Amino acid sequence: MNLIYVSILVMIFLILALLHFLWSIGILWGFEVALPRKKDGSFLFYPKRIDSFIVGLFLLLLSSFYFTLTGIIQPLLDSQIYKIGCWFTTVIFGIRAIGDFNYLGFTKRIKNKEFAYFDTILFSPLCLLISLLTYLVQSGL
Repeated sequence: MNLIYVSILVMIFLILALLHFLWSIGILWGFEVALPRKKDGSFLFYPKRIDSFIVGLFLLLLSSFYFTLTGIIQPLLDSQIYKIGCWFTTVIFGIRAIGDFNYLGFTKRIKNKEFAYFDTILFSPLCLLISLLTYLVQSGL
């Protein structure tokens, strides 16, 4: 069962990394929808291409981190490092799913733009799923 969870995580992180790499080279499909907005409709922040590239690298690193847990290749790190990494991922994506009580997550109060809609039906549930899967992987290590 752990292999299924890890495989799902690897695919999610690869897809998200690819999306961020596309944004970093100027293919902006879905880019503005993924950015939170203030009450007046302006963007809360507007990342540069390098920011998208760095996030893409981080997601690619997460994908490779979980890929080593499939058993297809030999793990490169100590099992304790994998447990810590899984806990870290669980907490970070869990916090993202809960949100900041204003602009994002299940606790957001500002719900006036496309981002709020997609955050409710896609982004926050995806973060919650990632958090749950990483918890299940960690508990099976």
